[in-house]
Amino acid sequence: MAHRIGIIGPTQSVERILAVAQNFDHGIQFIPFTFEDENEIIPILQENQAKVKGWLFSGPVTYVIAKKFLASDDNLAYCQPTGAGFYMSCLQVAFDNKVIFQRLSVDIFESLMDIERYLEETGIPWHDVYIKYYNSRYNPEDIIDFHRRLWQEGKIDGAITALRTVFHALQKQGVPVYVLTLTEQEIYQSLKIITEKVKASYFKNTQVGLVIIEIGQYDEIIEKAKTPYILQELELKLKGVLLPLCKELDGYLLDKGNGVYEIFSSRGAVEQEINMLQDTIQQLDIAIDFDVPVTAGIGYGETVFAAEINAHRALRNSRGKAGGGIVIVQDDGIIIEAVNQENELSYSYYSNDAELLEKLHRAAVGIKTYKKIETTIRRMGWDTFTVAQLAGQLSVTQQNIRRVITGLCDAGLVKYVGEEFATAKGRPGKLYRLIL
Repeated sequence: MAHRIGIIGPTQSVERILAVAQNFDHGIQFIPFTFEDENEIIPILQENQAKVKGWLFSGPVTYVIAKKFLASDDNLAYCQPTGAGFYMSCLQVAFDNKVIFQRLSVDIFESLMDIERYLEETGIPWHDVYIKYYNSRYNPEDIIDFHRRLWQEGKIDGAITALRTVFHALQKQGVPVYVLTLTEQEIYQSLKIITEKVKASYFKNTQVGLVIIEIGQYDEIIEKAKTPYILQELELKLKGVLLPLCKELDGYLLDKGNGVYEIFSSRGAVEQEINMLQDTIQQLDIAIDFDVPVTAGIGYGETVFAAEINAHRALRNSRGKAGGGIVIVQDDGIIIEAVNQENELSYSYYSNDAELLEKLHRAAVGIKTYKKIETTIRRMGWDTFTVAQLAGQLSVTQQNIRRVITGLCDAGLVKYVGEEFATAKGRPGKLYRLIL
């Protein structure tokens, strides 16, 4: 089945993109959507969003306008003009008029390209070039007035614009105007980007996603329930909380007993409903009405078996953490903790670095623990750190971290560099630095 990608832009731009796309990828179907005014972009998206898996826009302005409507940019890309496209536009001006214009006005989206530098690199003595940069809050009338005023004052011989609305307005007023051109290489690179995005998204969405939710200390809950009826009533209440999540995930709920529930779905569905999963865990806390942890482990994999292995690994990592929480183990071995929180942590539990593994073996420290420490230090931007600081970030005891750091120091992976400045009673903490 071909992946369908919508191409949005002015008619001429879309035709050029389609011409390059003809020999691009047989597994992709490109669907053209053309406009002659930027105001048509949102209606096109509204009518056709469900028909495609991704969008390629003819330029940055089209992309910025579309972003106001589309919730995510995961499957979006745009053709990014470079100096080559600008030079082509200048050559088109010269060819059509049989003379090299040395007096031009140009409008361009800010940060897209450095027109001054491109002009300087040509070595051509451009006498009067007027440039107007704008951002996502641009006003087309201001840009039209910018070009028109320069033309009426006799300061320019022509204009180059990145906006179709500006092009049509200036053309009607008799101003020699040209649209910024895209080269085949620019188009090809953009097609490559959007194709890779859509294929990656399809791969992720077709992976299995398994959510395991565990009610901690379930034996104590059984004891406190006193009667089978009360326990059964609680279990029905818990399922009442879980079923709406299962519906949104389009998944299948499995009661494994002893407070463990599994929901089989797809990776794409699980990723989209992480916020609802967090809300569901909070509702379970309220429904149980006992001071026990509720944890969730999510596993992704190409098969059900692989997803199950990763989900159970995620659940083991989630147990014992303050406040429970959600841990994800991806198919590539990446572990994500504190999902969707400010202190979200992403690290790998394996490594192919033989030298590092040998040092960790001497330190009696696992690769997962080391990667977690390394990622935390990088995320916090620490040049040096104390045991207390690291223990606080990792939500473990200082005694445990002190043992790990001692081993890493002996193995040459961490270095003692001094002591922190004491600002209160007690001994100042030792400062360490990770050796990268």
